[in-house]
Amino acid sequence: MLLEGLLPVDVWNTIVVLLIMFGVFMAIFKGVVAIRDEIDKGKKKRQLANTDITDQIADKVLAKLQPKLDEQMTAIDERFKEIDRKLDCDNETLKEHTDQLNDHEYRVSELEGGNKALCHGMLALLERDPTLSKAQTAMKNYLIDGTYNEGDWK
Repeated sequence: MLLEGLLPVDVWNTIVVLLIMFGVFMAIFKGVVAIRDEIDKGKKKRQLANTDITDQIADKVLAKLQPKLDEQMTAIDERFKEIDRKLDCDNETLKEHTDQLNDHEYRVSELEGGNKALCHGMLALLERDPTLSKAQTAMKNYLIDGTYNEGDWK
């Protein structure tokens, strides 16, 4: 067999050689990793020198805040939709009330005009009868000055 002619020194020598080769391999591996890290650091330094770091910071902060901002904006949009709905309802009610007020104002002005016409007609009738001069004077005061004294009519 193959192991019969091997001396323990040969086995130890083989183990030592394998350990040395493993150590050399590890040293080379660590050297390659160190060189790669230095190259990456150099790239990052050049990249930082060419760009503004505040933009990178802002991008990272924005990336973290964007979901929260989107959530809050959705809530705000919903509130604005509700406010717009209420505002539309209030505008419709206000329009209805404005139309009603305009109708009432028109009716009141028509009534005022009719009252003035009746008062002028009564005044004309009062002027025809000299015995009603006191009532005529009271009617003139009411129509011209807008004053009404109950004692003027008796």
